[in-house]
Amino acid sequence: MNEQRISPSYAQILTVASAFFLEVLDATIMIVAIIPMASNLGASISDTTLSLASYLLALVLFTPLSATLLKTLALADKFQAGLVIFCAGSLICALSQDLYLLCIGRLIQGLGSALIVPAGRALILANTLKPAIPKTMAWLITPALTAPMVAPYIANLIISVGNWRLIFVFIALFAVGLMIACRRLLFSLPRPATPHPPLDYYAYSLWALAACALFITFLASSKNQMDDALMAATVMLISAVALYKKTRSPSRKKLFDLSLFSSWAFKLNIVSGSLFRISIYAFPTLLIINLMTSSSFSVTSIGHCLAFIFAGNFLSKPAAVKVLSGGTYLKHYLIGSALATTLTLSVFLIPSLIQQLPALWLCCFLHGCARSFQFLGYSSISLREVGPTRMHHATVLMGSVMQLNALIGQAVPALLMALFIPQALTQDSSTVFFRVGIGTLTALVFITVLTALFLPSSSKVTFQSSH
Repeated sequence: MNEQRISPSYAQILTVASAFFLEVLDATIMIVAIIPMASNLGASISDTTLSLASYLLALVLFTPLSATLLKTLALADKFQAGLVIFCAGSLICALSQDLYLLCIGRLIQGLGSALIVPAGRALILANTLKPAIPKTMAWLITPALTAPMVAPYIANLIISVGNWRLIFVFIALFAVGLMIACRRLLFSLPRPATPHPPLDYYAYSLWALAACALFITFLASSKNQMDDALMAATVMLISAVALYKKTRSPSRKKLFDLSLFSSWAFKLNIVSGSLFRISIYAFPTLLIINLMTSSSFSVTSIGHCLAFIFAGNFLSKPAAVKVLSGGTYLKHYLIGSALATTLTLSVFLIPSLIQQLPALWLCCFLHGCARSFQFLGYSSISLREVGPTRMHHATVLMGSVMQLNALIGQAVPALLMALFIPQALTQDSSTVFFRVGIGTLTALVFITVLTALFLPSSSKVTFQSSH
């Protein structure tokens, strides 16, 4: 079936990419302000961190509803509505006088972001020809990769001229700017018709219960409350099993469009890609905790490790696009990128390589390059067989799984800390914590190498034009 599409302009792509940048910025910029926030609100640092983390929980809870919420609106309208909600949540955070209102504001921000990301990505990719998807995905992803690098500097600059509340005002103003850009640029794109089957509320309740239980597992583990963590983990597993059985049973109502799994590429991104994403989300936290407790490096030098990881991500993206779009065999690409990520993780188990700053920074940079190649591979090929009318459902399912991956990635360090660092961060306990953590993450990524080896022969076909 021939589909007439108007390829999005760079301005339209960058408008959506800027929204992704804002989402990541909002999740990372407040780290610098946790201490002054806690002091101003009269709360503990751990409780303040919990309130900020509620944003991530909101993304996990609300992203599956993205296709159902405001379903009468076109994608561009839904994108703009999400920005309005996100802006309102930011202003509530700026005006909050206690942790309860701050938590409410963060939940509202998460609701808005859950609408913004799937709708924006679907709008762009539904109007993108298949051969251009890798390049378009790179444009969508790259600005977001810079957010963790610039977030501390933006936060410090704002705090130096005011206080932490101005950070949320800045985020709200950023959202207003995107609303204007959306109105001027995105409403001219064709609006793909997206069918909306009735929502399976029972399946969604199981999803929400599992996500909340996972979040409680994370929190209880971080406070070494292992009985509570075990109970929450049990609830999570029971809910997950019930959800799996429910989604497998035939029903007119749906939480996700599971017919998307008929595509090997989409299934690969959800299953194997989840192992990869959990690993890369957990790695920076493991590395920073280990360096801060077992090395003599300054805080600034340790912070540069993150900068080198994201620099490798950013600088290698054009090369990844060229390789992926240049007629390479997809199976070989996935095997090579997964092997590279596995190797660049495993080198951190060699003490001599991470005890010298130049070698440490080089390892971080190379790891950033490897994960950039693998991330783009999963993101691009997963949508190559998805038509415009199903693109929104595909991005909702992908977004829900990716947010869940991020939540699990945050839980991995907390669980390991509870097991190996029960009282305080000593050098010996930190070393065990780090080695077990890196070994676990390396094993997870190596599984993605094995899954790539067993891909069907059709996976050797490069991107084909669909017009």
